[in-house]
Amino acid sequence: MIFNKDNNGAQEIQALVGVYFQSNDFGVIESEIKSAALAVRKLIGPAIFDRAERYYRSHEYSAQESSTDTQLVQTIQAAVAQLAMVRFYQQNILSHEDGGRKVKIHEESEKMPWQWQYDRDDQALLDKYHRTLDELYAFLEEAAIEEWQAAPLRMKLAGCFIKDLDTFQAVFPIEDSHRMFYILVPFMLEAQDRIIRPIVGEDAFERMKSGDLGDDLAEQFAAAARCIPLYAVITAVKRMSVKVLPTMIVRRFADSFQGGRGGNIDDDATRKLLRTLEQEALDAKTELQKAVTRRRCPARDVALIPNNDPSKKYCTT
Repeated sequence: MIFNKDNNGAQEIQALVGVYFQSNDFGVIESEIKSAALAVRKLIGPAIFDRAERYYRSHEYSAQESSTDTQLVQTIQAAVAQLAMVRFYQQNILSHEDGGRKVKIHEESEKMPWQWQYDRDDQALLDKYHRTLDELYAFLEEAAIEEWQAAPLRMKLAGCFIKDLDTFQAVFPIEDSHRMFYILVPFMLEAQDRIIRPIVGEDAFERMKSGDLGDDLAEQFAAAARCIPLYAVITAVKRMSVKVLPTMIVRRFADSFQGGRGGNIDDDATRKLLRTLEQEALDAKTELQKAVTRRRCPARDVALIPNNDPSKKYCTT
């Protein structure tokens, strides 16, 4: 486990998330830490996670250092701790005892929150977890750690036309979220095979995939690079709900936003988002088809009727 090395797990969590008391018993949240660690390990790849855990358990590790491995440990710990907090606080509203489930409060100084307060707090904790994932992915990209370059997620990205967050955001901004970008990688691959390959043809597709563009494929590649992010987001929203997107994006497509996710915000925002994206995707697909036609039939752009000058006493036919 990547926590509680010297039996100070509660202090480590408090230092990372800021909303956990150092006096708490680490054993209460330990099971959630282990579960969250498995989830994060799956997201970033076993090799990079195991490297961080080995270094954390070694004698060389010190939280006060600023080495690459120390930063790796702490960014992974932050993501694990925050996900554990999300799950832990969602299930400790009631105490589970032999006599059944109970609520314990001190009436004179404490009161149970309203449901909307629970919802808002859950969303705040989840947003913070997403931010820690963004920071983790950003660190892995900047540090260029060998195990990360060979991670399964990075290997999938190698097959994408869109290979980095900035290129994606040139088409559809996602609030600089590396987490969101990597969620969309499978959908980008699907859009390439389902939308781009049939239009450009097998040979052109393989050349663009390998980066062998040349002047003849530059226009097609630019049009394809505009299609892919749009179709990827459309597919993700249809299959995973609009809630998968960063909150600021959802806000733009909702009539009212009170900080929660209740009511019909999901359905309303989804319809508005999909209407906008589907029209943009159709336009981008049409431009790609035109680019393919121009490449295959350059004579189509030749003027069939000469541009005669009426000021001259002759004309060409």
